[in-house]
Amino acid sequence: MRKQTFSAFYQSVHGYPPFPWQIRLAERAATGQWPDALNLPTSSGKTAVLDVWLWAHSIGVPRTPKRLYYVIDRRLLVDAVADYAQALFERTDSKGHVVRLRGGIGAAEDAWMLNPGGLAVISTTLDQVGSRLLCRAYGSSRWTAPVHAGLVGNDALIVIDEAHLVEPFRQTLSRIARYRHIATEPTLSPWHVLTMTATPIGDAVDVLILTEDDKSHAVLSRRLSASKLARLVNGKTGDLAVEALRLRAGGAQVVGVVVNMVDTARAVHRELARHGDAILIIGRARPIDRDALAQEVMAGAGTGTRSQGRTPLFVVATQTIEVGLDLDFDALVSELAPVSALRQRFGRLDRLGELGTSHASVVKVPAAKWPYAKDQLDAAWDWLEARAIKMGKLAKVSEMGIASQGEAPAEPVIRSAVLGLPDLALLFDPALEIDITPYLHGEKRSTEAFVAWRSALDTLPPDEWVDAIEAAPPSGLELMPIPLHTLKRWLSGLESSASDLESTSEPDDEKPRRVPSQVLRWDGEVAELVAVSALRTSDMVVLPASRGGCDRFGWHPNSSDTVRDLFEDGLAAQPSWSGSNERTRWAIGLAEHLEGVGTTAARFAAACGLSEQMIAALEEAGRLHDLGKNDPRFQLMLGAFDGRLLAKSGSHEVAVSRRLAGLARGWRHELSSVAQCVDIDPIVRYLIGTHHGRGRPWLPATPDLKLWHQAQAANWPALAAQMQQRYGFWGLCYLEGILRLADWARSVEEQMTANEEEMIHAD
Repeated sequence: MRKQTFSAFYQSVHGYPPFPWQIRLAERAATGQWPDALNLPTSSGKTAVLDVWLWAHSIGVPRTPKRLYYVIDRRLLVDAVADYAQALFERTDSKGHVVRLRGGIGAAEDAWMLNPGGLAVISTTLDQVGSRLLCRAYGSSRWTAPVHAGLVGNDALIVIDEAHLVEPFRQTLSRIARYRHIATEPTLSPWHVLTMTATPIGDAVDVLILTEDDKSHAVLSRRLSASKLARLVNGKTGDLAVEALRLRAGGAQVVGVVVNMVDTARAVHRELARHGDAILIIGRARPIDRDALAQEVMAGAGTGTRSQGRTPLFVVATQTIEVGLDLDFDALVSELAPVSALRQRFGRLDRLGELGTSHASVVKVPAAKWPYAKDQLDAAWDWLEARAIKMGKLAKVSEMGIASQGEAPAEPVIRSAVLGLPDLALLFDPALEIDITPYLHGEKRSTEAFVAWRSALDTLPPDEWVDAIEAAPPSGLELMPIPLHTLKRWLSGLESSASDLESTSEPDDEKPRRVPSQVLRWDGEVAELVAVSALRTSDMVVLPASRGGCDRFGWHPNSSDTVRDLFEDGLAAQPSWSGSNERTRWAIGLAEHLEGVGTTAARFAAACGLSEQMIAALEEAGRLHDLGKNDPRFQLMLGAFDGRLLAKSGSHEVAVSRRLAGLARGWRHELSSVAQCVDIDPIVRYLIGTHHGRGRPWLPATPDLKLWHQAQAANWPALAAQMQQRYGFWGLCYLEGILRLADWARSVEEQMTANEEEMIHAD
């Protein structure tokens, strides 16, 4: 049977043919040799990299990575890419998962991992994918971090969109690419990084760019040659709204205003809202609120809506919009920014070249301390003025069309901290607290925490908050990302920090607030009240809804209005796939569980392309991993009474049963399993000991010192180091992850079967 060409595949999906560069990329993918970089201007259709990847799988190209991580450092685009991928899977009848990975991870967002050998597109942010690669896994339990590291570090194509915005992370990825192969027996799974940007960076050798075929293409050439005339205004902040109103008076229906800071955006939005419909878009927003705003703005200003007729609309945004939604403005006002940022902003003006000639304004306001240095802004202004011409009585006008922009002034390169092998050895011990910001953002610190608001906390005393949140944990849909230092200052009752581009103070009628001495932190497993000073990067904080700080547009530190509780409104419920916490009568036999996990682990390993030897090792580890549960005390805790050994049950209260059974808190069945599996293959023994994320590299000596000696646990760190040298940092995590995912998947299957049987008996 003849394989479908990429052109035919693309035409069948979209109804029109691909651009020439997209065909050339597909030709490379068909050989299994992806380029290192796509240096393409905005509006070139870069999202088609997803089409190329899926087509390569459809025709069976060997060693095409099963997981595609699409990384974009703007949360608005995470959803847009995920929607694109979902539609692509549906239109091609392809089986696979589409995941939105933005922070505040919950069970529903992790469910895709239960099929590690399947296709998956993970649309995500830099912090989410970077923290997983470095075995930190923001928003997830520290004990599951190795699973995430194994998945993102193996069988993955990591696509970095607008890579010039994340240069420190690109440098870290280059070092990771070298370290992946430092092992005596590496897994050798396919792994590749592909950067995409209109601003060439780094030292990429294998680069795909536009050719004359692209530039002469009827559709693409119209986009490239469209004229975008930018009026240069050396003025003040108030001129941003003035220029927007002037462009509206000139006939532009949809006018975009892009500024550098949230307080500026809110001030401009307030002014323009007095003159017509206006939407505010900032990066610090809850996903549900952001989705609602995205739908609203896309309906009035999305690419392709001009031909359907438009109504007047002002869209005011921070730089989050530079690589965010697929918007198409009729006119644009931009606060002065570095040339790379201006290029992205102007990419949202007449995006498809339908107007041919469009108008804009660039307003230079008195220099602020953040987010750009004065010399960067001065260089950008000099560049604009050098290319500008006088047009009648107007001020100087600079051409900002794609084909006319020419070479831009050099901009400072942010360097990442140098990632060395000693650093990795520490990072891959999940028990250690390490700040990985320098490896992701270099000198630019933008560590974040996540905040949810619950009205239930307003009706309960603080000593009951823990139980309330553990019974109904926050989900990613209701969590707002906020820079950690900004959150701490706000919670402490201090003025918001003007050094944060996504949150500053507004000199409005701020109402007095109750300053909490403690806040509620949720770590993905348990909740606890902690001091504000104790908050750390990626922490999830739950606040009373009456605390304020958020409106429908997002982070609003000076608002004391009660925040809408998305959970109470039924919009942010957290589904579960790992089994119920309710007390029921289900019970899973130990022998059946061990057999099932072994079979599942072997199936997963085969689907992931591992060797026959490793498939056998994972199967054996699965059949032995819970052997330590045969301890009489553990069986008593589970409620076993008829001689049948159990793996788990739902007929007991764990804390009470543990005490009655004589099991001290902290007793681990993995240690008992290792104690019964001393003289076996070292990798099998290691996987047994780490199948709950512990044992990296220590096994606890308490509370059962005798068992610790039986397990020869004093030698465990040496075994862990040996395995890490043998399989590499990410390779070893991959093996651990396959076993643990097999355990999770089998447990889900067993729980569902047990629940169905209970329902039958109840009937």
